[in-house]
Formats: sequence, structure tokens, C-alpha cells
Amino acid sequence: MCSPSAGGLPPHEVNIQGELYTLLAFIDAHHEFQQCPGEPGCDLPQVVVALMFWSDALHLAMFGNAKLWPVYMYFGNESKYCHCKPSCNLANHVAYFQKVRWPFVDDPPQHWTSHFHELFQVQWKVLCDDKLLEAYEHGIVVLCCDGVKCRFYPQFFTYSMDYPEKVLVATIHQLGMTHDRQQHSMLAWSNASRSQPVSTARCLIYENNYGIDSAAVEALLKSDSWVLNLNTFLDSLEAFGFNVFIALVIDLLYEFELGVWHTLLIHLL
Repeated sequence: MCSPSAGGLPPHEVNIQGELYTLLAFIDAHHEFQQCPGEPGCDLPQVVVALMFWSDALHLAMFGNAKLWPVYMYFGNESKYCHCKPSCNLANHVAYFQKVRWPFVDDPPQHWTSHFHELFQVQWKVLCDDKLLEAYEHGIVVLCCDGVKCRFYPQFFTYSMDYPEKVLVATIHQLGMTHDRQQHSMLAWSNASRSQPVSTARCLIYENNYGIDSAAVEALLKSDSWVLNLNTFLDSLEAFGFNVFIALVIDLLYEFELGVWHTLLIHLL
């Protein structure tokens, strides 16, 4: 907090945004856990553990097809100035995702996309298992290095990646519809508007043998840019108040320094 005074106005408090643990979302989560009754028979201090995820598919060499798709995590409770120091060892490799290998050359492209979405969400389903969900709701008791026991509640806060991977996480069509920008700005996307049409579309495909690109399926999903795949983040974590669309934050590394804008700027220069 700071109390600036300019233009003859009286001093007033202004939030300085610099770390995740200074954000209003983190502060609200902290206050919420302090006010909740906690686990029965437990009077330990309750601590929010802010989880920040990144993922990025990459080539391992300039020549060849060797690829890797790591998912790594930082704790938002640590300072970003410590995150950027390799000597602090704060980056945690969570998993290495697999990609779909095409067994059939005649498989239509729209099927490839669906398989790609499905495999990505299934791998996150493995990560968001029952143990994680139990810890998400009930916390984990940990003896800290200062000798104090606390109950830590891991909470997903941010997930950063490039645009193609954001499409996978949000389970939407790439590029989407013309009104998607307004929907994003209003944070209007939620599982409430998604679950019914997706469930109906999957029923048409898997039980009634409709095609993925059939008119009946497109009529259900296309208007809101949904795809027919299940979304692990919405299905598993929405009950705890997590909104994956808010968690998809902009990363300057992906959006500018290594993204399309960087390539365009070099071209213009």
C-alpha cells in the first residue's frame, strides 16, 4: 500500500501490484480461509498455497522431430525475484504431457483436434486426482521449518501458456467466434453455460453415432465456441470456486517476446 498525494487531493491508499500474494484474489482467499470454521477438531493456522502453472510444448533441437511438453509449477507465496533465480530451485516439474500419435492416415482433421483436446484433458484428470481434490478441500498438515504446524490449502491461481494451449485448457475452438472477446472481458464463460450442450453433443456422438462435424452437434456448440470434450478444470475444481477462464493469465514471454507480435515486429523492422 502507498498513500500518494497529487493535484491537491488528500492522501489515499493505492494497491501496488507486484507479487501474486499482494493481489486482491489472494488476499480474499486468505480472509476466506481465516473466517471459515476449518476442519473439525483442528485449530492449526490455515494457509493458502497459491499454485502457478506454466506449460509449453517445445522442440529439443534445431533439426529433427524430438519434442517435449513439460508442465511446471511455482508457489505464488514466494517472491517473483526468487522465482527467477535458478539457485533457489523453486521451479517444480509436475508432468510431461504426451501428444496424440496418429494411427490412421485417413482420420479426418476434425477428429485429430478432438483427440488432441481429449488426451490433454485426460492427462490433467490424472493430475487432479482424488488426493489433490481432498487436499484442495481439506488441506494438508505440514510441520514447517520453524517448528510450527499449519494446515496448507493448495489453490490453483494462474495457468500461463501460449494461445494454442489456452484453447486446449479452455476447450474452445481456435480463433473462436466474433463475440468471444466480449465474453472474455465480461468473464461470462462458466460451466453452467457449457455443461448441458457439451453433454448433449457427446450423447449424440457416442450413443447415436452422429459425426463430430454434423449439423446437430454444430448447432449445440458452435454459437459459444465450445468443443465436445470434457474440461477437467471445470468438472473437478469449479465446485471449489475455481474459474479456469480467469486463471488463464497473459504472459509477456508467450504473448510478445516469443509470440506472433515479436515475429511481426521483426518483419516490420
